[in-house]
Amino acid sequence: MPPGNISKKHFASLALLLCTTLIVTPFAHSAPVPTEPAPDQSAVTIIPGSDAVKWQPAPVMFPHGTKMAILTGDTSKPGPFTLRVMMPAGSFIPPHTHNLDEMLTVISGDIQHFVGQSLATTQQRHLGPGGFVHLPVNVPHAIKAGSQGAVLQVSGMGPFSMTYVNPQDDPRNTGR
Repeated sequence: MPPGNISKKHFASLALLLCTTLIVTPFAHSAPVPTEPAPDQSAVTIIPGSDAVKWQPAPVMFPHGTKMAILTGDTSKPGPFTLRVMMPAGSFIPPHTHNLDEMLTVISGDIQHFVGQSLATTQQRHLGPGGFVHLPVNVPHAIKAGSQGAVLQVSGMGPFSMTYVNPQDDPRNTGR
């Protein structure tokens, strides 16, 4: 058959092939192709509400009456963690630093947040529910809970440590 002359049978076969290709190609590209195994869902943490948070007495490096709840992670090991701190009304955590970047969010109540080596030279900010602070590693800061107390959420990458600017302020040195 000379070029340019296509039989009806050959034309019908080409048309069928073209239509099939046009119909099937989008499906082939949209089908999910598993490239890695599904994530381990046993590592998922879900806390449905504040009444499900399990509070414990805070470590002795915190003021007396402070409570803490580890929501996820392990503050003593490398890796992400999130915890909550419940500060009684008027309680005060003197100037201190951390060995990590700290992200602090006020969940309830209010605080006075101080940034600096001493209260005399600090920048003071009042923070209410939803208030947020990012503190880079080793930035000295202090926190005073308001008249209703406060619940704070703290996140970072462990391991977590806390060093008081003035060792005499450390409750471990004062018997709380």
